[in-house]
Amino acid sequence: MLRPLKLKIQRAPQPSGPAANHLPVASVWVDSGISTLAEPFSYLIPEKLSTQIQIGSRVQVPFKDKHLEGIVIARTSLSSESRELKSIYKLLGEFPVASNETLELISLTSNFWGGSPYDVIRSAIPPRVASSEKGLTSSVKPVANVSKSIALFHLLPPKSDPVSVLVSLVMASKVNGTKLVIVPTARDLCRLSDGLNAAGIAYKSLDSNLPRADRYRNFLEVSLGNANIIIGMRGAIFAPIPNLTEIYLHQENSEHYYERRAPYWNAREVAWIRAKLSHLNFHLTGYVPSLDVGIDIEAKEIGYQAERVKMSVTAQSSSNGELIPTKIYQQIRKSILTGPVLFLVPAKGYATAISCSKCRNVAMCECGGKLSKISAKSAPICVICSKTYQNWKCGWCGENRVFLASRGIERFAEEIGRSFPNQSVIQSTVNDPRDSVSSDPALVISTPGVEPIADGGYSAVIILQVDRFLSSSASNGVERAYSNFFAASALVSQSGAIALVFDDGTPITSALSTWNPATITKREIEQRILLELPPFSSAVLVMGDLAELSRLKSALDSAKNESRAPKSLRVYGPISSPSDGAKITLLVDPAEQLELVSLLREINKRRAISKKSLLAYRVNPYSLD
Repeated sequence: MLRPLKLKIQRAPQPSGPAANHLPVASVWVDSGISTLAEPFSYLIPEKLSTQIQIGSRVQVPFKDKHLEGIVIARTSLSSESRELKSIYKLLGEFPVASNETLELISLTSNFWGGSPYDVIRSAIPPRVASSEKGLTSSVKPVANVSKSIALFHLLPPKSDPVSVLVSLVMASKVNGTKLVIVPTARDLCRLSDGLNAAGIAYKSLDSNLPRADRYRNFLEVSLGNANIIIGMRGAIFAPIPNLTEIYLHQENSEHYYERRAPYWNAREVAWIRAKLSHLNFHLTGYVPSLDVGIDIEAKEIGYQAERVKMSVTAQSSSNGELIPTKIYQQIRKSILTGPVLFLVPAKGYATAISCSKCRNVAMCECGGKLSKISAKSAPICVICSKTYQNWKCGWCGENRVFLASRGIERFAEEIGRSFPNQSVIQSTVNDPRDSVSSDPALVISTPGVEPIADGGYSAVIILQVDRFLSSSASNGVERAYSNFFAASALVSQSGAIALVFDDGTPITSALSTWNPATITKREIEQRILLELPPFSSAVLVMGDLAELSRLKSALDSAKNESRAPKSLRVYGPISSPSDGAKITLLVDPAEQLELVSLLREINKRRAISKKSLLAYRVNPYSLD
């Protein structure tokens, strides 16, 4: 039996009524879903909504044949061209979700990183939950602006919990007004929340992991001035906060400050822009300043504050291929009697690279990727395509026994456990992090960034295979390694010692001994100047199809010759990339970055008109790899 046809309901447009008498035209950023549409659209404001619609109000507007969300960024007078405009359909929410300050910040961010405003808004403003708006009132009290703003980098001291140091820093401030405290990870945010609760300090959290209703209500309460201390992760930098006077950015060189979605903005740079824009005090913390901050410190744009500390540091190289040299082995045996010992290792897994035990040829997959092992009993697996080789044999000599060419944390734990029998072995990795350990003796083996906090500190911190950390192929590998060394070493106890499996007398040894990263930072800066690499050049990575990128390179070369592209533009590639297909690297003088980004945006607009796929690009990424 045939079912009766269901007709679509015809919805008549709601009559909007006459336009507002005062400033009836609204400029609106529309969530069109089209990344190449960065410009605002104009709409008439109905008189019945005139008193409710403000700068930063969330509205619903007609766009083509749909009703889409938008944010009002300005109100202007009626002109002759405005009479045929469509009207705003309705107001979404009683309270504005952005201020003039944050709208300007969003605009600058979208222009600087080459995206559309709504690309930024999706990370900056949480989705609306109507029930969260009930019963809210404003408690904004005028506060005098900071008379003379400062920017200061605070070197985190050793033998202290870094989050506890951050809490003390915030509490010690005598500046009136609201404080925004930003941390890189959810783990840090949880510990910061615990620290503030323990100190009896009231705050509001803009945690993106909160339930939607709680997150939106906290956001509105912050925008209404109902908090003096606001904490959050990178998206919190865009929060509309009345009477904001200070921004605190913890562990400023963390890769977690780089947004994972287009346009891939960096929270540290956005915070610096906001501090300058609104004349705010800007406090950064870290163990080793990023090169961007190091340059500003050298130029006296950012102050530098550090304590003089002497640390007990031992270094010994591995002369015969042993994992732990004799002197460091004796240090561990002594330290394990009084508490836990932390081992910092460079890689997760069991073996990050394997080779044939007979001919030593590196084990490769059919796709060209290297094979690795995730545990002692697991079969070799490709790091690119994940193909498993249950009965692996060497393609050169036919041998089926593997040699572990590069250890992972599982293999480190196995060898260290055998070296110190009858001791508890604890592992902490990105996939299975441990937040803390007790003061009982234990062998704690961790990859960088997820080191557990030990009650009372570690009796010793051992950094294994230092040369492997420093030989990373990443463009910022050395900078990242130094930061990892300082962060792990800071967890040592008051009487604990630090040991590095590396040559003695190297710069990192003296830097840790005096707790002064200035020398190694200056060396990195000098090398970047010599090579004209970021941050002394702005970088843009463009990802896509190899043939498409080859054509783009030719087009950019022609544009440069015809003075349609920045004069300082340098194009490298394209090269194949396992994760992104292919990529080219564009380097340009920082003064010409906006010109290059504008050119790429124009190319994408033309590609959109021609129904071609858009270029994916990242401006000043965390790493060029």
